[in-house]
Amino acid sequence: MDNFEQYNNKILTSLSYFLNTNPRLITTNQVKKVTNCGVDTLFAYRLLLIQYLEITDNFLINEYINHMLFLESPNDYKNNPYLKNIHFSNIKKGKWTLKNSSYKPFELFVHNDFVYKGGKVIPQLGFFEKPFYFPAIYQNNVLWMSITPNEINTMKEPIEQAFGKVLTFGSGLGYYAYMTSIKDNVESVTIIEYDKNAIFLFKNYILPQFSNPEKIIIIESDAYEFYNKMVDGVYDYVFVDIYHDASDGLIVLNKFKETEGRFQKTIFSYWIEKTINYYR
Repeated sequence: MDNFEQYNNKILTSLSYFLNTNPRLITTNQVKKVTNCGVDTLFAYRLLLIQYLEITDNFLINEYINHMLFLESPNDYKNNPYLKNIHFSNIKKGKWTLKNSSYKPFELFVHNDFVYKGGKVIPQLGFFEKPFYFPAIYQNNVLWMSITPNEINTMKEPIEQAFGKVLTFGSGLGYYAYMTSIKDNVESVTIIEYDKNAIFLFKNYILPQFSNPEKIIIIESDAYEFYNKMVDGVYDYVFVDIYHDASDGLIVLNKFKETEGRFQKTIFSYWIEKTINYYR
């Protein structure tokens, strides 16, 4: 089949509804009942998800469902430098709150960027067998950013690529700033953040825990205003992360891409760009 658009739309629409309405629908007891029939946990979860998504098309099952689920292990993340070294309790400043959150056992979540295979768009989803706790920042009680497997996996590449003088738009929990600042080939990390309270929380509760805080430069500014005044070559690597997901990220990406070509000495990268590009 040359045209997978209808299949891509079907699987993405079904999963979007599931994730936005009830990602905790699959429970420990349900999985146990299925595994008691002699199948492993991942296979049992697939069967239950297929049932809840009401998918009967074998092509969708074989080409999509069977390639998009991951049984996560907490051990894969226990040595992550940020998760090991950055800690905070329930802290609030203005509309922002720093606190710990968690995934419930078998709660479905986005694991990584889309994977493209010959026209097929394969979502990457994961779940844990036990609760998984992670730091998070909330804006007006709405989750804005969290250090989850998705955050860690989708930032691996822009962290590995960063070098020299790095610039990042948006402070968040400082994950990108922390992970790049501990690299020997990174000279400095400049953070552009417009919200005073977000800066206050970062400076007072997160930055003091950095192993290389002297590398961090914080500039209070609107991202677009700063970007429009940027001079080519002042920064070697720029990472843009001022959106919540692909829906609002599309607007941001398009705005930056319109004039990114004026930079010849500066490399730009964007969070979850592979996923956003599907909607462009």
